[in-house]
Amino acid sequence: MSIPRDLGATSINNTSVYLKTADGVLSCVNHHLMILIDQMLTTADHKLFDLADSANSDEERMKYMDCTRIFRTEKNNIKQHFFVNLNNSLSKSSQTIFSIENDSLSLVDQDEMEELIAITTIHAKAMTLYGEEVKNLEARLEYLELMCANTIDKESLDPKHLCEVFQKTIEGIDIEIEVKLVFYKLFDQEVCLKLGVMYKTINQIFIDNNIMPEILLKTTKQEEIEYEEEISSQVASYYDPTKKVATDYIPRTNDDVSRIVNQFMSGDITISNDELQLPESFLRTPTQQDIDGKNCYDRKEVLKALSTLQKKITSLHNDSDILTADKIKQELISDISTAHGGVVDKQVNLLDERSIDFVGMMFGAISDDDTVSEIMTSLIYQLQVPVMKVAMLDRSLFDQDRHPARATVDLLATAGKGINTKEDHLFSDLGNIVDSILDKFDIDIISFEKAVDELELIISKEEQLTVETERQQQKKIVQKHARNIVVTQLKLVSCDKQIPNDVRPLVLKNWSTLMLNRYIRHGRNSSQWLQSVLLLKLLLRCIQPIKSHEQYKLVVNNHKAILDAVNDELYETRQDKDDINEHIAELKTYFLQMIDDCGYVITDAEDNVVSDKELHMRTNDGTEEELQQIKQQTDVAKQKIAKLTSSTKPGVWYEIFNGQDKPVRRLKLSVILTDSAQLIFVDRKGLKIIEKDAEVFAHELEDKRSKLIADHSTFDQALGNVISALAA
Repeated sequence: MSIPRDLGATSINNTSVYLKTADGVLSCVNHHLMILIDQMLTTADHKLFDLADSANSDEERMKYMDCTRIFRTEKNNIKQHFFVNLNNSLSKSSQTIFSIENDSLSLVDQDEMEELIAITTIHAKAMTLYGEEVKNLEARLEYLELMCANTIDKESLDPKHLCEVFQKTIEGIDIEIEVKLVFYKLFDQEVCLKLGVMYKTINQIFIDNNIMPEILLKTTKQEEIEYEEEISSQVASYYDPTKKVATDYIPRTNDDVSRIVNQFMSGDITISNDELQLPESFLRTPTQQDIDGKNCYDRKEVLKALSTLQKKITSLHNDSDILTADKIKQELISDISTAHGGVVDKQVNLLDERSIDFVGMMFGAISDDDTVSEIMTSLIYQLQVPVMKVAMLDRSLFDQDRHPARATVDLLATAGKGINTKEDHLFSDLGNIVDSILDKFDIDIISFEKAVDELELIISKEEQLTVETERQQQKKIVQKHARNIVVTQLKLVSCDKQIPNDVRPLVLKNWSTLMLNRYIRHGRNSSQWLQSVLLLKLLLRCIQPIKSHEQYKLVVNNHKAILDAVNDELYETRQDKDDINEHIAELKTYFLQMIDDCGYVITDAEDNVVSDKELHMRTNDGTEEELQQIKQQTDVAKQKIAKLTSSTKPGVWYEIFNGQDKPVRRLKLSVILTDSAQLIFVDRKGLKIIEKDAEVFAHELEDKRSKLIADHSTFDQALGNVISALAA
């Protein structure tokens, strides 16, 4: 679509402001982080010496001394690599630490779980301190992305991403995980806990540049779980057949609609009800003079005048939606009179006038259809005059479901379903198709046929791009949520336990992978998940240093059964069997060495085994309470999900409420999180935009703050509404 010169200048000026703002944000980030990183590296020696002095063991003291040596050696490299990694990542989405292959999840590094726990903890502490500033910044960065392409990714400045940048910076340094954790501790104290000033400053940059976008409503930061059944959407009928069932006039099928419309256009039917404000052409019975066309302008003259008006619409654009049927008739009479020297000596044929009025009512119905956005309504409205001409020339417009003109209207609505701003490149592409019709359509239907082909191609390409992006988003959601659940569970069961280095790969890699798979496939309330947790508890209890005779008996009498159980469980996963065998062998060696070193023995007078009841009590510490808590959470989630309607399914589009006095967003429901009762919505590109609590969203739908975008034919919907209005 052509852009008026003044609007184009405004757009260029706005783009300049957005780019200036993005540059200001980048400069601010680098400036503040440079100060904080310098402070961290400068004070590291002093802090590490203090930690070494207060260490409880020589081993711990040596760990801090190693950190001191490494910081001195790597100081410049750490600083340089951090800012290289930071600036390289600002326009890219942060990577997850999980990879998906063959539908299973696995940890990519045996120590990475430790790092993940550290990063998660740092992030949680930071968000507690200045989470609101981070959320506002993310919303503003998202707005900047919408207004200006290739800017800063909205999540690239949150504390978690900065931790991941630091993780990437130190991953090349050859140090043990214990030393890395000290690095994270310093990064937390000297950088992450001091980011509040930076976030406030960046938000102020947006304000100073007069950029005040809507702040997206976030109901929770908890991530989500598995996506559900295949995408589906609600299909709405174009009229409700239960209305006015006693009235013979109401059509029952599409064939009835077509027959009645054509009879009406031919003058065989006239509306007798004068209570409604209907066009005069609907109420006046055609005379023979109307049928013959005497004293009426020839249809060719009417079509020519409409074509002249059609050409004007190309330059009107934003004003075209105010062209009502009455104004159109006034315009065409004025044009015809001009061609006749300013003389008006005839009238428009009643049947031609009916076509104009009927199509005008249909486009009025389209403007009232909340399924079609206001942006797309203004675009579709520009086709009103061309469709009026089609209605006058081709009665099959109301017979054929795939008539090019009605298909064009439907495909425009479908293609623009997820458009939220006119700056969207897709809106420009659709506008070009409409412009082409206005410029080229005369009396043949070729322009509409070409438009249908172009629209179908655009929709196909957009779907191909969106499907893969959305699938990747769904995978990330699953990964992140499963990762958080496993990390939380590991922290819960190991908070007072030691995990020996020899056993660490088995627990943090192999067993964590098993737990991830079970959570994804069966859920947290399943027997499979519970079994993995209970066996992990027993394993962790048995690998603790033997400090009592009771612990000795527990290990001696149960270590073989634990080895067999862990081995059998791991062999059911898709993990590398050689890797499993190696780690099981290390666990066995650890058990035997621990038993030999402790010095305890079991006498004949003592029980040779721990009773099942006693073992259950020992391995089930806190499990009953945990199960009860999970059950309560699950029940609450089920109650919230139950408040949603049956049409609330992945793939359905909605107008999403963002808060009072803020524009709604047209988004698609992508994921339903059953155990946390969360709904995840994506934009037309398949990118995650917003998450909502199921109960909150159900209330929004009930109060009509959020609305379902029904998947129906826009043309049929408008046609049905007009027929219903005529029959009222």
